[in-house]
Amino acid sequence: MISEKLINYFLTPELRNKLHPEYDQVRTIVSGTIVATTLLLILPVPMFFFPPTLIGYYILAGLGICTLYSLKWYGIYWPPLILGLLATYVVIINDTLETGAIDSPAVTTLYLLLLTGFWFNRRIGLVMIGLNILAIIYIFYSVPEADGQNLYAVVSHIVLTIFFGAFFWFVQEQHDAARLQIREQQHIRIDLLDRAVKDRTQQLSTMRQNLASDFHDETGNMLSAITRQAAILKLKLKDQPAVLSIVDNIIMNSDQLYASSRDFLWSVNNNSDDPQELFAYLTSFGQVFYNQFDIAFSVKSTVNSLIESAHLQAFASRHIIFIFKEAMTNVAKHSGAREVLLEMAVFQEYVSISLQDDGSWKEPLEGQPHNGLHNMEKRSKENNFRFKVYGSSQGTRLQIDAPVHFTLVE
Repeated sequence: MISEKLINYFLTPELRNKLHPEYDQVRTIVSGTIVATTLLLILPVPMFFFPPTLIGYYILAGLGICTLYSLKWYGIYWPPLILGLLATYVVIINDTLETGAIDSPAVTTLYLLLLTGFWFNRRIGLVMIGLNILAIIYIFYSVPEADGQNLYAVVSHIVLTIFFGAFFWFVQEQHDAARLQIREQQHIRIDLLDRAVKDRTQQLSTMRQNLASDFHDETGNMLSAITRQAAILKLKLKDQPAVLSIVDNIIMNSDQLYASSRDFLWSVNNNSDDPQELFAYLTSFGQVFYNQFDIAFSVKSTVNSLIESAHLQAFASRHIIFIFKEAMTNVAKHSGAREVLLEMAVFQEYVSISLQDDGSWKEPLEGQPHNGLHNMEKRSKENNFRFKVYGSSQGTRLQIDAPVHFTLVE
């Protein structure tokens, strides 16, 4: 049994996909070439002291190795495979002529070669039936003193070649039909699974939207009521400064809780998985936040064909929001920046969002680590984000690369 790792080693990344239309055929070619190359290196050893010379078999082994690496490096296997096939005929015919011509046991090697051809591809097998017959006829006429007994051997070999060719064709046809049926069943199951996943995703989306709506109605109204009641209480207790600070804290905490719950509710909503919606949310927050300071805020989004079908992992947007709100706050508090740029780009496997400023990076004092930076790194690690920070006296760039998956756009 050949190791799957060894077979995959000689396959290009595209051909390692079992749903690739050429996967079965190429896998057969790789496994067969590995076995044939190994045998060509080992089996001639016991015959080293007998004619003919065995250099041809090692040449064939070298061609097998070239076929494997041609497939691995360039994804091409037919040219070296055909060259190896033709070279095999040359070696077998030469071996046969030097060991007894048509009566040589080496003639039977042609049947093994025919089996190998049908194993690789039925069309190659059909061509090799004709090549085998031509090789047998050539071997017969290469010996001038051939007699009737030799002619009988030629006819027998030709008949056996046609018989085995038809038999191999039938077996391979049945194998291909069974493999095709299995492939069709796989596609049917995949379609059913895709449909089930789509239905379940739609159900979860509806559930998330209902949850967000219900939570907003209940919690939002309650927090608004607390804020209004605290404001009325503040008016009634305006002559009691010691109590007013407590009331102010109630109002501040209520506002902060409302803002936090709004972020949470937005992340629960199904649209929050869309990178464009997330970027629009961060843009809106940045515009409102930096309007309080003398800081210019701008955004840049790279639009490509991937962005329409890209989706973040569930609830990843919530953590990205917390990370960038912390980063935006740090810029305003510590960097002394005059300009801030928020960027987003969508790639094949991830979405990249970055915040860059022209302020100065401040190293934390000894014994006082960046708690905000530590929290960002922790959130990134827990959610499989790639987290990068580049700090210098000319500015700071914070970047998050978050995994995405893609859905078909109908």
